[in-house]
Amino acid sequence: MLSRRRWLAALTPPLWPCASSPARPLDFADLPAAALPLARDLGLSESSWPSYTAAQNTSLSSRISAGTAEALTYFILQSRRFTSLPPLQPLALASLGILTPDAAVEARLAAFQTSLSQIRDARHALLVELYRQLPPDWTLAACYRHTLAFLHARLKEAKEQEAIDALYQRRGLSSDTATANTATLDAAWPHLQPAPRNALLIGPGLDLTRRENFSDDAPLAQPQLERLLSLLGPAARLDCVDVRPEVLAFLRQTKRCGFAADITTQIPAVGTYDLAVATNVLVYFDDRSLFTALAALAVSLKPGGYLLHNDSRFAAKLFGRALNLPVAHFAPVSLGRRQGVEQLDRVVLHRRPLQSF
Repeated sequence: MLSRRRWLAALTPPLWPCASSPARPLDFADLPAAALPLARDLGLSESSWPSYTAAQNTSLSSRISAGTAEALTYFILQSRRFTSLPPLQPLALASLGILTPDAAVEARLAAFQTSLSQIRDARHALLVELYRQLPPDWTLAACYRHTLAFLHARLKEAKEQEAIDALYQRRGLSSDTATANTATLDAAWPHLQPAPRNALLIGPGLDLTRRENFSDDAPLAQPQLERLLSLLGPAARLDCVDVRPEVLAFLRQTKRCGFAADITTQIPAVGTYDLAVATNVLVYFDDRSLFTALAALAVSLKPGGYLLHNDSRFAAKLFGRALNLPVAHFAPVSLGRRQGVEQLDRVVLHRRPLQSF
């Protein structure tokens, strides 16, 4: 049986003119000498590297399935396309502690099951295909229980930042997009000197479903990708990497350059990019995966190239410095007010030195 990573690679070869040789394995030998003490502290060595990459491959498979479970649940509860039953709000259900399907939820799960042969639109078709790709133990009821457990923990239990970080590091890998992604791009752009001529977007996402205020009429879109294209200009090249099959399929349909890669164990393209963007991506990694992801992205950048993300952990700064990718700029970003409270994100810019010492 093909591993999840090999299956993704077979499913999604480079979709459009991309880097000449995308995605090679990250090796322990790729780590600079200054990073080796940190690697040892994280339990990484030349001898343990194969077991680490094998564990990441297993984790990738399960987290892709968990991300699919979330997308399915949000769609099944809120969509009006496949049923006339009243929509249900996931956050309200989580707040009320309805963590296993009640009668109203069961009715919607059954309606979706009935709709599998009655496709209504492109979004419905994508979600039906994702459901069919799930392992057998991911029933619709299991998808609901998994998703509501996450929402309930986020609403009721995870209050301190460390608890929130740990929750997201266990969460499934979804294709969610967020307004924070484009706001972070806009805030970072004046600090990129010289302006990048090519870029790598990690996890471009797809506006497939939302956990609140979902509308079937919202187009399938990749707002961060579109904003980055407009900032780069028509002469620049943008490559995308993702692990979600629906994101890669959408990139193919829209003739964008995209290929499958797990940045915790693979280097997208050696020494190719002026800019790598990984907002709302690194927050899903524990410290060891964060370390190897930063190592892979450092190798992907040209000398003087930038990495942009929004992970405020001190570990990102510490690991970046050891991996020859120190932080060059850090600043908060306002996302406006919600329910009277200002919402904040942050810009974190690392830069690979023009010369290595």
